[in-house]
Amino acid sequence: MSRTRPAPAATNRPIVTLTTDFGTRDFYAAAMKAVLIGHCPAVRLIDVTHDIPRHDLLCGSITLERAVDGFPPRTVHLAVVDPGVGTDRRILIAELKNQWIVCPDNGLITWAWRRLGPGHAYELTWRPEGPVSNTFHGRDIMAPAAGMLADGTPVRDLARPIDDPILLDVTPATPADRAARVIHIDQFGNATTNIGHEALASFANKVIRVRNRTVGKLRRTYWDVAPGKPLALIGSSGLLEIAVRDGSAQDALKLKVGDEVRGEG
Repeated sequence: MSRTRPAPAATNRPIVTLTTDFGTRDFYAAAMKAVLIGHCPAVRLIDVTHDIPRHDLLCGSITLERAVDGFPPRTVHLAVVDPGVGTDRRILIAELKNQWIVCPDNGLITWAWRRLGPGHAYELTWRPEGPVSNTFHGRDIMAPAAGMLADGTPVRDLARPIDDPILLDVTPATPADRAARVIHIDQFGNATTNIGHEALASFANKVIRVRNRTVGKLRRTYWDVAPGKPLALIGSSGLLEIAVRDGSAQDALKLKVGDEVRGEG
C-alpha cells in the first residue's frame, strides 16, 4: 500500500489578502499574485475584492477594515488603490491586530486605524534592485514586500517606524456628535454610517432621519418592516445601517456617501 505524506497544516501556511480597484478584466491582480508566490511559495491568496470603485480611497479603506477585522493573526493584507502611483507618496506597512497591511500611504489605512487601532506604522524603505514601473508599484514594490512579510522577513528589515500615517477625514461617531453620516453603500444599496457601538446609545431610542426623511426607530432585522419600507438597524460590521426591505435604500431614498444621519426625539 502506498503512503502519501500528509499535507502541511493549513494554519502553518501564511495568508495574504488582496484588495484593489484593478477589476478582473486585466492581468494586474494576477501579476501581483505571481510576485507573491515567488516570494512566498506556501502562501494562501485570498481575494477580498478587486472591484473597489476606481481611486475610491474611502471605499477601499472601509473594505480593508472589514478584512483586517475578519482574518486571523499574522495575515498580511495587500491593498492597492493608488491614484498617486509613481509620485513621492510613501508606501506604508501598518501593524494592526497582530496583522500586517501593505498599502500606499494615502489614507487607505484610515478606517482600520480608527476602528481597530491605532497600531504601529512604518514607511517601506526597501526597493528592488531591478527596474521599477512608475505605474505599477503594486506589482514591483508592494507585492514583494507583502510576500517577504508573509515569508517571515522582519518588518524592520524592510521599513522604518513613522508616527504620521496619512488619514482621511472620517472617524467613528461619538456619543457627543449631533449627527453622523453615510460612509459606504454596498451592492444591495444598504447605506453604512459611521455610527458604531460607542455612539449607539444616543440613537437607540430616537427616530432616525436621513436626507430629511424619517426612517424610524432602530430595528433588529430587515423583516421588522413591511416590504419596500425603509429602516435603520445594526449591520454586520457593527455600524448603523440604513436599508429598505427587499429593495435599495440608495435608490429609494436617493442616498449617497456623505449624507447626514440624525437621531431625533
